[in-house]
Amino acid sequence: MKNISLSIILLLMAVAPALAVGEEQQAPSEMRDFSFFVDTVAGPEKAEFGLVLRNNGDIPLSVEFPTSQKYEITVLDSKKNKVYQYSEGRAFAQVIETLVIKPKETVKWKESWDYSVEGKRIKEGEYTVIAKLKATAINREPITDSSLLKDVKKMYIPGENPVFMQIKAEGSKGEYKVNGEARPIDGKFYYSVEDGHNELIRQTEVALGSKYPEWKSFTINLSIPSNKLPQNGSLILNLYERSKESGEILHTFPVLLERFNAK
Repeated sequence: MKNISLSIILLLMAVAPALAVGEEQQAPSEMRDFSFFVDTVAGPEKAEFGLVLRNNGDIPLSVEFPTSQKYEITVLDSKKNKVYQYSEGRAFAQVIETLVIKPKETVKWKESWDYSVEGKRIKEGEYTVIAKLKATAINREPITDSSLLKDVKKMYIPGENPVFMQIKAEGSKGEYKVNGEARPIDGKFYYSVEDGHNELIRQTEVALGSKYPEWKSFTINLSIPSNKLPQNGSLILNLYERSKESGEILHTFPVLLERFNAK
């Protein structure tokens, strides 16, 4: 009987440390109650990065950073060569910072890149975007699984548009102004406005009075009745020219005018 009891005690002593180690290896529930990801949009002239950190839990999330840098963004080409890094050329305060996010709330950051490397535009093609959150602790618990703080996305960067450049849009609620430069082959180009489902402004011609290769500035003023604006989705201006021979649409340049979100 004594031998059996002693065996049980020894077994429990052997198992207990293993159970303790298993408990230590489990990430605290707070660390599993968040999500981090990056959205990428490769426009005609620049890429936009939207970084999102969401508290999915029911208690506040306290995120600690060793410096004022909250995140890093790196872009690699098909050969895994680095073509862009957000932190290069920037200075960050060497102080510990803490970000507190309420339950079910989201923090968003936005950055952009003009596709240039040493003053030259990169080639058209597929690139890899790596976003990392630079946090070291969450709710005072050190982060041991770095994969929770990383997101990787593919992004196809288009070639440089030979007809339109330096396009900028401003305005809201149906009233917009678009500025830019163009050099269409026969001195004119076209535009239309749609929301992904409906064409709100039909094809309209713009005569510049100059031809390729001369660049010329232009301004387009748009007015769309409020009852025609989408409740949810994006309002897009499409700039393009047409082939004189076939009428085919060429060199399309989409411009985001406004995003709408149904409440």
